[in-house]
Amino acid sequence: MAVVIADAGPLIALAKINQLYLLPALFTEIMITQAVADECLRGQSGDALLIKQALDSGWLQCVDNPVFKHPLSRSLGLGEQSSIEYALQTEGNTLLILDDGLARKQALRKQLLIVGTAALLFAAQRNVLIADVEAVIAELNQVGYSISAAVLTQLKGGMK
Repeated sequence: MAVVIADAGPLIALAKINQLYLLPALFTEIMITQAVADECLRGQSGDALLIKQALDSGWLQCVDNPVFKHPLSRSLGLGEQSSIEYALQTEGNTLLILDDGLARKQALRKQLLIVGTAALLFAAQRNVLIADVEAVIAELNQVGYSISAAVLTQLKGGMK
């Protein structure tokens, strides 16, 4: 089984629309770096509290930030850099949950396997965890987390 590593963006997005529960339904355990935890837990928002509860329950686990050994773009945030670096240093298969375009390009250049929030939502629908993926994506858009029409078209094509 792959080690699943999440960046802050997808966690925050799913928490904002009360869909964080989808992650432990899709994956047994998800790892985040301390930098990602710090980013997610900043402030007392509802999404930060949901992510804290996920950490407390154990399906979301925090690891120390890795020592950086691989060159990555300095344009990436610390959470993205630490997630990619952690994946590179983890033995065996890894799956990175990552939405930021530049971070995805960096991860793909390093031959890492990635999945984004939209693809997770489509997987949740295939697993009958949500009924209407497009309604959930519309809800994401309402809270300011946009998923491009091109991504949706690509993912819908994969469902046929």
